[in-house]
Amino acid sequence: MKIASAEQMRQIDNEAINQFGIPEIALMENAGHEIAKEAMNLCKDIAIARQSYCILAGCGNNGGDGFVAARHLMNNGAKVKIFILGNTEHFTPSAKINYKVLVNMKAEIYHIVSERDWNRLQISITFSDCIIDALLGTGIHGQLRENIKKCIQIVNTSNRPVLSVDMPSGVNANTGVVESDAIFATTTITFGLPKIGLIMYPGCKHTGNIIVKTIGIPNDLLSKEDIKQEAIDEAFVKAHLASRADDVYKGSCGKVLTLAGSTGYTGAACLSSQAVLKIGAGISTLISAESLYDILSMKNTEVMVKPLPEILPGVLGDSAMENIKDIAKDFDVVLMGPGLGRNDETCQMVRKLAIDLDKPLVLDADAIFAFSQAPDELKKIKQMPILTPHLGEMANLLHITISDLKDNLWEIARKAAEYFNAIFVLKSEKTLVVYPDGNIFVTTVGNAGMATAGSGDVLAGTIAGIVAEKLAGKMSAPVGVYLHGLAGDLAGENGQAGLIAGDILLNLSKARKQIDNK
Repeated sequence: MKIASAEQMRQIDNEAINQFGIPEIALMENAGHEIAKEAMNLCKDIAIARQSYCILAGCGNNGGDGFVAARHLMNNGAKVKIFILGNTEHFTPSAKINYKVLVNMKAEIYHIVSERDWNRLQISITFSDCIIDALLGTGIHGQLRENIKKCIQIVNTSNRPVLSVDMPSGVNANTGVVESDAIFATTTITFGLPKIGLIMYPGCKHTGNIIVKTIGIPNDLLSKEDIKQEAIDEAFVKAHLASRADDVYKGSCGKVLTLAGSTGYTGAACLSSQAVLKIGAGISTLISAESLYDILSMKNTEVMVKPLPEILPGVLGDSAMENIKDIAKDFDVVLMGPGLGRNDETCQMVRKLAIDLDKPLVLDADAIFAFSQAPDELKKIKQMPILTPHLGEMANLLHITISDLKDNLWEIARKAAEYFNAIFVLKSEKTLVVYPDGNIFVTTVGNAGMATAGSGDVLAGTIAGIVAEKLAGKMSAPVGVYLHGLAGDLAGENGQAGLIAGDILLNLSKARKQIDNK
């Protein structure tokens, strides 16, 4: 599913109104009706005549959605109290219309001004069955006003179900950033398309269950090509990962050559090369320094291991170049970097090799470090490479600070992908896959237990295996990211603490099966 920024969603709303002729008040009516239905669903174990709702409303269209919901809930027999924060002289036109309807219905409406009003709000929340948060929606800009922060704090300590409208108040719709306080919702009902802030950390921790309703917006507007963000979910993977034919053989399922490992880092080489097979590729061969051969061959059974001439024990250099290029001729994909080491000669070899090879490349870890010494060399690679850096490696490649990268992550990532003509898999709490055309895909799976040594090595091998199998085409990187995250979730079902990379590795085939069986 595509995801939108606040500005993109406002543009979609404007086009629905001005180009398609859908009145804004009709969109608000549809939104409010959906809010009321979901609120009643949260209270479905209580008879409707006994249901009690506390609606917190601002003066924008988000508040207007809340006013419509209040009307529908009242018409269904529920008890409703509406508390308004903000200057009612600043009502948007559609919100003002629906506010007047509630006044005419003699609804219980309170404007929070005095301490007495705050006490009334506290009592109302205490005795409500559900709180509807229609304060801010996508309209947050900078720091929250003190009265909004106070309201949020009351809600978050209420121990009541909370239904947030479009966004939990306090969460930035474009970034997921929470400057100070934000509602912790039980459910967030969002309209048109999910917003970026619902997907990214820390905003995603505030959303609860996310429900998306299109409220009558034409599908042509919701699927526009200039919306260049998309969530990587199960539906995405099923749409882009073709089924394996019955008459395949190991050679037709993809062959991956992994250049990895150095003294002290043989584990990275094993995890990445084994992940290639666990995700579905047919052949995985690991090449590394000859003094590591005995260790690597003992650690691997299904992965074939080949030794390379070394310049120092466990260290590769130019002497291995021709051997590698000769071996690589028989492979569909080359993965370079996991645990390879950062010797100057090794780095020079990696850069030369990546430029000389005319086949799909996945560059991870130390291979990315090698290019950080000469970033423009990346542009010389013949086929668009896939790079899998964490934020520290990305910042190092671009010669900026991690803080600067985080402050403008999406825009910097887009510019880097275009400049280097490369696909970037940016590993973080919510891994991003960024393409040179500006498209960004955001994963929806994975957990904190995956922040463990070797997890990135497994990811690199997973992506390489998916690329080699050729069943996901141009979408191999996001498909690989999803399957890796799903494997992590399966591994973490019995607890995230103590989860190790090997657990993720062992669950890759289960993740693949879960997708194939649906």
